[in-house]
Amino acid sequence: MRVLELYKIDSTLRTFLMSCMGQWSTVLSYPGCRYIQRYSEPVRIERGIFQGDSLSPLRFCLALNPLSTLLENSGLGYQLKRGGQVISHLLYMDDLKLFAPNNLQLMELLKVTEIFSSAIRMEFGVDKCAVMHVKRGEVVESVGTQLTEYINLRSLSSTETYKYLSMSEALGINITDMKQSVKERFFGRLKKVLNSLLSGGNEVRAFNGWVMPVLMYSFGILKWTQTELDALDRRVRTLLTAYRMHHPRSSVMRLYIPRKCGGRGFLNAKTLHNREVCNLREYFLAADVGMHRDVVAVDIRLTPLSLAVENWRKPVVLDTNDRREVWQSKELHGRFFQALHGPDVDLEASVAWLRFGDLFGETEGFVCAIMDEVIMTNKYRRFNVKDGTVDICRACHRPGESIRHIISGCPSLANGEYLHRHNLVARIIHQQLALKYSLVTLEVPYYRYVPDPVLDNGHITLYWDRSIITDRTVVANKPDIVVVDRIERRAIIVDISVPHDENLVKAEKEKQNKYIDLAREVVDMWEVDSAIIVPIVVSGNGLIAKSLDEHLRRLSLGGWIKGLIQKAVLLGTARIVRKFLSLQL
Repeated sequence: MRVLELYKIDSTLRTFLMSCMGQWSTVLSYPGCRYIQRYSEPVRIERGIFQGDSLSPLRFCLALNPLSTLLENSGLGYQLKRGGQVISHLLYMDDLKLFAPNNLQLMELLKVTEIFSSAIRMEFGVDKCAVMHVKRGEVVESVGTQLTEYINLRSLSSTETYKYLSMSEALGINITDMKQSVKERFFGRLKKVLNSLLSGGNEVRAFNGWVMPVLMYSFGILKWTQTELDALDRRVRTLLTAYRMHHPRSSVMRLYIPRKCGGRGFLNAKTLHNREVCNLREYFLAADVGMHRDVVAVDIRLTPLSLAVENWRKPVVLDTNDRREVWQSKELHGRFFQALHGPDVDLEASVAWLRFGDLFGETEGFVCAIMDEVIMTNKYRRFNVKDGTVDICRACHRPGESIRHIISGCPSLANGEYLHRHNLVARIIHQQLALKYSLVTLEVPYYRYVPDPVLDNGHITLYWDRSIITDRTVVANKPDIVVVDRIERRAIIVDISVPHDENLVKAEKEKQNKYIDLAREVVDMWEVDSAIIVPIVVSGNGLIAKSLDEHLRRLSLGGWIKGLIQKAVLLGTARIVRKFLSLQL
């Protein structure tokens, strides 16, 4: 609290913090122990700073900050070069490194540190402290440093290292050993994520936020070659393939494009390294601080930044636009890119399943492989793998077994698999309309919902997949859903379609034209003022037209339903392809 007072923190806030600190307590748990109570009684925190408190790190830094000032004002320390900056210490949280040109000055710096530590009642972690003596570029062994009667700091030998901020150091950093250590931790964490039960999107977030920082921390410190970085990224993709999150022939560029742009959202080690090195180099060269200038002057290829090298070759940094151009240029992978960026396609809604969906990583990887058209169909094997396979559909026995043919163009699947996927979407719409008009009271998962042919409450009638008998002959008289609103005196004809990507707008117009005659007959027969036609169209790859929002508004349904429809379609498409590939050739 004295430190807060020195920093002139408001007295009201100090009083509040003092009250909170007086209530610090914790509970010890003994999981799996049969013979004692699992949880102890609350244990009060009588001294120190409780690590579980959110303000503790800030209070700790405020408490130790005067030590940095004392060491700096001592005038002691090691001079980087003749006439250059004198550096006495490096301090990060509770990790302190002292520099001195000789043992006498080192003892003075240690005494300053010991006096301050005693004043704030902080003890030395003697078991973690050590001294390294260096003379003419070589480590000199000594008997240690006796600071007080109870504090003796051991001396490091020429073969020992110390760890500062997770980096094992001696006269320098052992690059080879540290790289191996970093890689082991990196791939160890990656395997833990891939073995988890997280959804695909959350696995990507865990990779970016928990796995990749292990590598990122070393960028600018350890020297990574471009070949090594490529090998790291390649091994990551190999593991993703082994866990079926990535098809080996799927677009590599798409893997590193943000999910909001239609990619998978993984961070790329090579790109991150090159960007970080460039940014750090620019920062140091632009800095006008004495110590920074001295560091720049002596760094002749000592670090990856090579600050003193004028003809330094800037590494290539690929951004999102560069990757999108490569993705677009591919013959197979680029087809979905073109469809996704069509003038009538709602890009944000079409990639919502990547941003907010909860598909498992394996399913997500399979769906992306379908979009990239790299599934082992007979056409792909004939023209891409070139293994001599005859390009005949194994279901309808017609030429041209492409992935497009499988997901929306095979007549043998029309009344079975396509109808099942179509009905999943129709069930979602029907159940939401039934809930809206209070025709049902209990909402169930859409795949378990069984619509009644007719629902009626006196004001609203909801038809499911029923032929409408008209006075005059109408060819198209069996829409998926019909709503008759006697209060508003209107009828709504709803029909669902799941076409291929390029037929998205065409299918919508066909649905509207198909039921024009039926709409006229309904107005005359049911004595309503109007009958509107509402097409609900989502492509087999989950593309959503910009007009879908307006159609849902006409049904008075929320926009959130688009995500549910999209998920149902994508899962239906994945199911169709899996079942199709299991057929005998």
